[in-house]
Amino acid sequence: MSRHALSLPLRTLAPSTRSLASQWTCRRCLATQTDASSGAPTETVPANYDPTLPFSQRIGPDGKHYSLKKSDRLLKKPLKQRLPPQFLQHSTSEILHESERAMRDDTVRHKKIVGVVVNSGKMDKTVTVRINGQKWNTRIRKMFPDHIQHLVHDPNNSLVTGDVVELHRLKVSRKVEHVVASIVSPFGTPIESRPPIPTADERLAAYKEYRFKKLQRRELRVKAAEGKAEAIRALKKKGLNPGAGVEEGVGQLENAEYGDGQTKTPSEGAILGEKGQKLPEGVLPGGMREVGKIDDWSAEKKAEYRRLRAEESRNLSEAKEKEAELNEQDLETRSTSR
Repeated sequence: MSRHALSLPLRTLAPSTRSLASQWTCRRCLATQTDASSGAPTETVPANYDPTLPFSQRIGPDGKHYSLKKSDRLLKKPLKQRLPPQFLQHSTSEILHESERAMRDDTVRHKKIVGVVVNSGKMDKTVTVRINGQKWNTRIRKMFPDHIQHLVHDPNNSLVTGDVVELHRLKVSRKVEHVVASIVSPFGTPIESRPPIPTADERLAAYKEYRFKKLQRRELRVKAAEGKAEAIRALKKKGLNPGAGVEEGVGQLENAEYGDGQTKTPSEGAILGEKGQKLPEGVLPGGMREVGKIDDWSAEKKAEYRRLRAEESRNLSEAKEKEAELNEQDLETRSTSR
């Protein structure tokens, strides 16, 4: 009686040419592993770096004075305008000017906002974050789980889909009103291998740097309108147009007069034109038409105001006379009917 032969698959007899697959590792666990070889370049500072000290006391181990980092230098320099509360809410720097620290003390931090990145890589420096919450059902009169999605500003494109992040409120554009503050739990790539996320103090320093540059350009345009050669050359060096009619040594509002006949210098004139430029006397922005002196304009407006007031009083007196006439007619009608 014959028996069936035992058949074995060929892959069990042939030597294996493939390498053993590595053990599967969760991407969220992989993200917690650090990589010392990767990291963003940072400014080198001495071991005893202390930004709160004055320059005379900032001496490094080598016996030489060291300078502040760019962010600390910007934070320490006061800005001659009120800072937005959203930039001061989460700032913890102790080197701010006393006036800015007073403004920070007046702000109140908002509650902690934590969400999950559900969409990234489709928009530059912008991701979509889902925040879990609850929603009130008016028909059943109960709270049910719900979520809301926000467009969040990611300054350095540091986030990937799946990250658990903490958000801060910050008006970046018309539809983006949040900014990423920190990564609570990364997904995939470790935090050390990603571009760094700016802190609240770094965001404040970047905002102050932007405002300092803008105020500097404004000051240069004012001086250029007064005919200062250094300001005109500085604007041209920056690639900016000093303005139409601006010449070295010539002020555009020179020998202009006040309403009382007194003369004023170009530095006392108002900045009326485009890009902060002063305009010639009697010309509006764009040069469309001329205007008279402010006294003539004021007198014309006063005359129009008096005319309207007189017309109003005349109409009111006519209405009262008409009312009295109607009352007399009503009384006569009632007397005849009796």
